[in-house]
Amino acid sequence: MPPLADFSEPLNSAERRLVQADALAQVPGVAAAWKMPVRGSADHAPMVVLAEVLAGGSASRLYQGLVKGRELALNLESLWGLTGPWEYDGPTLYTLFALYKPGDKPDTAADGLLAAIDEEVARIVKEGVDDATLKRVKTRMKADWYNGLESFLSRADMLARLQVLWGDAKVVSQVPEWIDAVTSAQMQRVAGTYLTQANRSVIDRRPAPAA
Repeated sequence: MPPLADFSEPLNSAERRLVQADALAQVPGVAAAWKMPVRGSADHAPMVVLAEVLAGGSASRLYQGLVKGRELALNLESLWGLTGPWEYDGPTLYTLFALYKPGDKPDTAADGLLAAIDEEVARIVKEGVDDATLKRVKTRMKADWYNGLESFLSRADMLARLQVLWGDAKVVSQVPEWIDAVTSAQMQRVAGTYLTQANRSVIDRRPAPAA
């Protein structure tokens, strides 16, 4: 059997921006994606927990700050590649999706949203994550993990995927331990390493002008 090809990639060294017109869009939207750590590396679990702190549901920092608080975005969703945070092989992206208000200056409206994301990341780099927030997020992540394994078919599917990707289905029992072990200092490190402007690719999609 020939050796597997090496698909590893370095982090981006400069931000990539693309503006697109969408004839079917009613409001503009932005997708911001960052290259992620190698699966199973020391940065992997801290980045997964950090992603939940930032955008894991309506109680997350970015949702409360950008959607509920400053009302810069109409919604906020996140995605790990095409699978999940524990089930990728090779390079993958962590992506934030948000619909936003066009405002009076459509050419710069997305900039305010991206700047607000950068501000929240910078705050975590500087201050870390408080114990109460970290405990709440970890508890929810572990509960979601166990709930996803409750049905026989879901459990069998996850075990099969982990066996193929990690080479060991016992990873299913290790994931909660990895989550528990994440510290605020580790999250500060990965926030400053991966969620940078230089490592980010952005698609700003706007409604096409009326004919």
